[in-house]
Amino acid sequence: MMDNSVTRTALWQQAQQGHFVGVKGVEIHYCIVKAAPQVPYRGAIVLCSGRIESYLKYWPLVQHLQQRGFDLYLWDHRGQGLSGRLLANRHIGHVHHFRDYVADMATFMRDYVNPANPPQRYLLAHSMGGAIAALYLQQYPNQFDRALLSSPMLGVQLPAPRWLIEPLLSLWHRLRPNGYALGGHDYQDRPFADNDLSHDAEQYQQFRQLYQQTPQLQLGSPSVHWIRHALATCDTLSKVNIETPLQIALAGADSIVDNQAIRAFAQRGNHPLLEVAGARHELLMEHDDYRQPLLNCLMAWFVAPDAHDDATASADRPASVAH
Repeated sequence: MMDNSVTRTALWQQAQQGHFVGVKGVEIHYCIVKAAPQVPYRGAIVLCSGRIESYLKYWPLVQHLQQRGFDLYLWDHRGQGLSGRLLANRHIGHVHHFRDYVADMATFMRDYVNPANPPQRYLLAHSMGGAIAALYLQQYPNQFDRALLSSPMLGVQLPAPRWLIEPLLSLWHRLRPNGYALGGHDYQDRPFADNDLSHDAEQYQQFRQLYQQTPQLQLGSPSVHWIRHALATCDTLSKVNIETPLQIALAGADSIVDNQAIRAFAQRGNHPLLEVAGARHELLMEHDDYRQPLLNCLMAWFVAPDAHDDATASADRPASVAH
């Protein structure tokens, strides 16, 4: 039962919410928010979210972009948010294969975004959603005018060297392929003082309150199977070439994804890169000191792309914002 201040906002009351059937019959929940009528229309943004997230978490960002003339298209990935879970323990973050995420996205695009025929289409993705978006852009290169990946999962920060971790993952996968990796656990309400996602106490507390009041959104650690597929996906992405004009942003103090992998990806593909020094992982929900440079970049990249023609040519020299 979704009964909390976030879901009662006018934004969600006017939104189109529903579900469709994804790969292997999994129910995928989605949301469509139309642009505010009193501002110039700027096209559609498809928002591909990160691990453990629901589109409900993004209401401050959705409201911000809706008021600037964008339609917003969002969905909850399989195994998290409001979408169908894949294991008996619904807290275990699990997927059979990362290509299932991409297939669900392709269905959402085909059945909901394409019929609306927006004149401009933009893709905004965060963290795990950045990996899914990159795989999608490789498979469907002509679907979007421009894309922006925020803290994309192109590499993962691991607690030990990969050469040491991979044999342990392989052994644990044979023993409990659908269970947590060592140290994994069900959802925990981590206090703001101990969080490594954002400096913004208000947005962080809203996120935690939403998940406490809406328990079906809660998700714990990933399964060992998910971790192995995530690492394999990052290896694949290290060789992927993206034709769609692509802007990348990284958080300088990120402890979740591997910034070196992001820099290498940007340099190899000649993609412009924004580095926000001192920012934590969730750039889209960070304190304004860190989030505003990204929002400025987003508006310039999506609304005034011609201004970036010269910058694209020098993408190997990333922009840096210090605080």
